[in-house]
Amino acid sequence: MSRTMIIEESKDAFIEAVFQLLANESFEHITVKQLTLESGYSKRTYYRYFKTKTKILDIAFCKYLSNYHDYLLGSSITPDTIPKHLLEFIWPHRDKIELLARNDLLVPLLTRHIQTIVTLLLSVNVPWRKNGSNDQHYEYMLTYSIGGFGVLLDTLFKKSTPLSPGQISKALSRALNEIAIQVNIK
Repeated sequence: MSRTMIIEESKDAFIEAVFQLLANESFEHITVKQLTLESGYSKRTYYRYFKTKTKILDIAFCKYLSNYHDYLLGSSITPDTIPKHLLEFIWPHRDKIELLARNDLLVPLLTRHIQTIVTLLLSVNVPWRKNGSNDQHYEYMLTYSIGGFGVLLDTLFKKSTPLSPGQISKALSRALNEIAIQVNIK
């Protein structure tokens, strides 16, 4: 096994450990000792890759974001399918998203990475964004949309009654349509 694979394996073990512990404990109360016991790796390994527990979430998020980018590159995207694509990608990870939302970690996580998300989305070619167009306009619109979607997802995943992907997609589509109406008014 290559050194890179060993490093990624240990990082993944800490990521899984934090989510395992979040199922029964608040993020604030999770200790480095618990993370090392749950992951099977040492404190030294923990501190080599993560200076804080929050860094574990950041690294996990960046991995998922990179995978989402690859997913989008292989998808046919229209404005109407944006919520569907988002849900198809996140649904297998809904248990983790729910844990983040219920621990009030989802919105801060999205906020910390909003510029990275925007940059990633601007790198995906979509038919309605013409080459040479004003990317600043799209950057503002994406920032606005991501913030709204993030809060909406946070709200939906905090609910005690699980929603179906169809219900969430409808809610996201309504939010997207509302944004489009507001933009057209101005």
